[in-house]
Amino acid sequence: MKTKIFTLICLLSFSQVSFAYQDEIDKFFSLYESGKVLEAVDSIYSSNKWILQKKDDVQHVKSQLQNLNSLVGKFHSKVKLGEEHIAERLYHITYLALYERQPVRLEFVFYKPEENWVIYSFSFDDEIDEELQKFARDKIAGYNVGS
Repeated sequence: MKTKIFTLICLLSFSQVSFAYQDEIDKFFSLYESGKVLEAVDSIYSSNKWILQKKDDVQHVKSQLQNLNSLVGKFHSKVKLGEEHIAERLYHITYLALYERQPVRLEFVFYKPEENWVIYSFSFDDEIDEELQKFARDKIAGYNVGS
């Protein structure tokens, strides 16, 4: 009985951990998908008071993200590729945003210094060709080895 209660408590606390930063990501994508790019960037950075000291950097991210549609076309959807964590204090979450022309990788890193999660970094890039090729080759080689 104690094991079941302990397991339940662990599962509930893990869910609260993931929901805390996932809510921030969901809010970002909700704003972004509705065309509110600037608000989406403000939203994702709102949890970290230190980011506000880097107004030029934030403005640069806003303008790049706002101009993304002119480079890669219309945004269609997103796919969560995965997440990794270190000691339940640092979470790196990666999404693939699917645009008309090509996919774009979005990376969110959240940090929990005390009780609350804060955004540590947010970035995006379209430099994933080599990684996709390596991933596919490793996967194909792995399938051939076991055959």
